[in-house]
Amino acid sequence: MEEQGYIELRVTNKDNTLTPKDIDINEVKDFISDVESFLYPNRKEKQSRPHISYNIEEGSIKHKFFLPITAVILFNGLTNEIKNRNNLDFLDYKRQSIIDKFQKKAVKEGYVIEFNNSISKEPSLIIDYTTNFEMIAPTFYESEFYLYGEIYQEGGKNPNLHISTKQYGNLTIAASKEQIMEGEKKTYKPYGIKVRGKKSLEDNSLTDLELVEFIQYKPVFNKSLLEKVIEKASVNWNKISNIDAWLDDIKAEGI
Repeated sequence: MEEQGYIELRVTNKDNTLTPKDIDINEVKDFISDVESFLYPNRKEKQSRPHISYNIEEGSIKHKFFLPITAVILFNGLTNEIKNRNNLDFLDYKRQSIIDKFQKKAVKEGYVIEFNNSISKEPSLIIDYTTNFEMIAPTFYESEFYLYGEIYQEGGKNPNLHISTKQYGNLTIAASKEQIMEGEKKTYKPYGIKVRGKKSLEDNSLTDLELVEFIQYKPVFNKSLLEKVIEKASVNWNKISNIDAWLDDIKAEGI
């Protein structure tokens, strides 16, 4: 069994009056979720993470997490680097957003949040109402996306179309009059569309979408063709170390 250690977030206020009974269960839940996401930012890492146990202790409020020493080393390294650089620009978006959240909480509540762990005698990071650890990562990126669904409205004074998709819900796409009028009427038919726009890094929502082109979408299931393709491809499966990850990489947006 791997050596175990702990990480600790010690929370105090200006007059040192905080105790565990002062903290609401929703705030406890947030601390637990934020620490987990700071260590394991994406879904796959969360699914394969090691066992983590939690305890809340006296000494103002100590949120204590018991976990393998490798996770403690990661936590200590990241928080020390934040302290040394005095900024968040080297972190990925998810980790930046968590530290930014702690900073906002410290300012709003007058908290001092110490980041401690079992391999360091001194706090690896302190966030309080005087520090300024705010995220600088962009909140979205611009790209082209493929969407599939049913077009349920098109036209209007400012030409656009509305499409209902399984992944993103109902979306409004700006288009030219010529694009909408070209070809057959598309309302209440399944279509694929290529669009240009912005995708949020926080919740994956799409905004400011503009139509590039229509892709007529006629899904047809051909069992014999599928079996032939699987048989032909199966000889190469052993060359791919992680088939699930490979399939995720080649999936188009919105499918």
